[in-house]
Amino acid sequence: TGPAFLSAGVPIDRDALVAQVGLDLAVAPNATLGVAYTGQTGARAQDQAVKGTFTLRF
Repeated sequence: TGPAFLSAGVPIDRDALVAQVGLDLAVAPNATLGVAYTGQTGARAQDQAVKGTFTLRF
């Protein structure tokens, strides 16, 4: 097998607020724009991200 894949990130605190919200908008019958927010907040760590997408179906 190939080499292992390792990904490091901010650990989630024991007591943390985790939120995720997203919105997709059909801009054409075969195309969608999307935006999403993900965040976590705790006493020792915070992590926030915004993601944009464009999907074209054919």
